[in-house]
Amino acid sequence: MLFPGTCFATLSMCVFSRKGKMETEHRAVKHTVQLRHSDQLEVNASGRFLAPKKRTSSIAKKFIIAAASFWLPLVGVASTVSTSSPKALEQTSNNSVLQTQLKQMKSAYAFYSSIAQQGGWKALNEDLLLKHGALRKASADATPIHSDEEAQAISALVARLGREYTSIDTNCTHALIATHSEPCVFDKDVENAVKDFQRRHGLLVDGVVGKKTLAALNVSADEKAQQLALNITRLEMFEEKDSEAYVLVNIPEFRLRYISKGKVKATKDVVVGKPSWATPSFSDHIEKFVVNPEWRIPLSITTKEIAPKVADNPNYLEENNIVIRKNSFVDDELVDPNTIDWENIKPYQFDHFLVKLPNKKNPLGKVKYLFPNRHAVYVHDTPYQQWFSETNRAASHGCIRLEDPFSLAKLIAEEQGVESLMDNVMTARELTQSKTFHLEEPLPIHLVYWTAWADQDGTVNFRNDIYQRDRRDAKALTQVASL
Repeated sequence: MLFPGTCFATLSMCVFSRKGKMETEHRAVKHTVQLRHSDQLEVNASGRFLAPKKRTSSIAKKFIIAAASFWLPLVGVASTVSTSSPKALEQTSNNSVLQTQLKQMKSAYAFYSSIAQQGGWKALNEDLLLKHGALRKASADATPIHSDEEAQAISALVARLGREYTSIDTNCTHALIATHSEPCVFDKDVENAVKDFQRRHGLLVDGVVGKKTLAALNVSADEKAQQLALNITRLEMFEEKDSEAYVLVNIPEFRLRYISKGKVKATKDVVVGKPSWATPSFSDHIEKFVVNPEWRIPLSITTKEIAPKVADNPNYLEENNIVIRKNSFVDDELVDPNTIDWENIKPYQFDHFLVKLPNKKNPLGKVKYLFPNRHAVYVHDTPYQQWFSETNRAASHGCIRLEDPFSLAKLIAEEQGVESLMDNVMTARELTQSKTFHLEEPLPIHLVYWTAWADQDGTVNFRNDIYQRDRRDAKALTQVASL
């Protein structure tokens, strides 16, 4: 999988040319290296452990192997007909969690492919469904359906849901042409099916068929099958680890899971990068976490967002508890902001380092989890808790904001058997200065981009392709198939 903003080879092609961007990239790399090196010095100075050797893999090689093992057999091949929704397959001692998940997804692929081969489902008419407002279950004292148009809309909805939810009685859909049939009604069964559909697609679960739910219902069976095919390939590319515990962040799902011994011990909502600041996909190890962290402000934010604000308001840095460090993020020598020409700073053209000191308005909140990487991405708290009530949580500058952030520290303490850790963390939390806690054993963390998957109970889920990576990756795999 490609990581936005960097140059990688995929199927022998480079994402973008470096010509004309060398100076900008050099400055960006300088800041990223400072982030990484300053963290490294802390680790080494502590004497606790050295950062684990980073493992790299060939993206192109993994794409080709995955494509050969799964994608190629799917191209142009008829699937086994399935007459019911995918069910959770019972896990045996010979199957890992990942392998069981893959079996569930392949079953779902066969299911949606069979629907597509039978003609798929008819797209719902937006004008018809939304003409009188979003469709919803009628209240107990509501007036019964009184228009043919509304009856047609509900019948079309029931027919569409019936293709995925075989428990729904679709006989009513013939009422418009049969004289002795009762018309379809938006009853409790239909409402429950709508809610389950919304839950599986990451939508607001309210049982109301509004524009977003309607758009998801109108995704064809063939598109769902192809989405599953691509994500089966992604899961097969994911190297299953033999570690006892790890953190898994599924970016399009806006969700973090803590997995230990093959079981999900905790699930937390997250905020990920907005499309213009996409969170990259990669694997690493959490080496430490910092309570009351400083925010080492990235060069891009410094030059594009903060510099114009300082130009307009010379007191901006002081008012926001930001200092300028001269040669690195950990340099004790500070720079007077009045000596800098803020109005003429260009993107990525800044030789110093902005740091926002710990306080209540710090965008990193009270804790950050570090896995030093060249993307300068990490997991952290946030003072902007309102984002966790949203269904679309692509809103950060690329880092991952975590709901209930100290719960991860507690899980780490339990996993590593350090009973006193949380007492020390809670004490540090009440202080004003930063305190770093190093893990006895670095914890694997995987940032993945799965837009379709089966969860632990076998339910197949779909999410929007928030970074438009599905089309790119599918195109790459199709190119492999044509070789």
